[in-house]
Amino acid sequence: MSNKEIAEKWLRRAYTDLRVAEKLLEIGEEPWVIAFHAQQAVEKALKAYLALHNKHFGKVHNIARLIDLCMEVDRDFNRLYEIGVDELYPLAIEARYPDTGIEVTTDEAEEAVRKARLALEFISDRVGK
Repeated sequence: MSNKEIAEKWLRRAYTDLRVAEKLLEIGEEPWVIAFHAQQAVEKALKAYLALHNKHFGKVHNIARLIDLCMEVDRDFNRLYEIGVDELYPLAIEARYPDTGIEVTTDEAEEAVRKARLALEFISDRVGK
């Protein structure tokens, strides 16, 4: 399988997570699970870009780390920091567990979905979809 094909698979899964987050938001599901799927969408889209450029990322889930790896190829990925996409990682990951004391509000879930949409548009342009 070519790098392009692998990247496209990652990107399709990213868009699936985004659609799930949007649907969950629409039906009023728990905010933490919406934020989690938004974070997953961004993580997978970043991995799509890295796969396209044959850049090893290992089992990294930290969005800031993935953005930094992308910036080694294209400095324009700094735009994702400007959007605040990196903030999805601690919010969505930690909030999955009930004993962390981190609660996601509906507003934060809506913002997570908005950031994920922006990030996927940005990354998709660079993957060539």
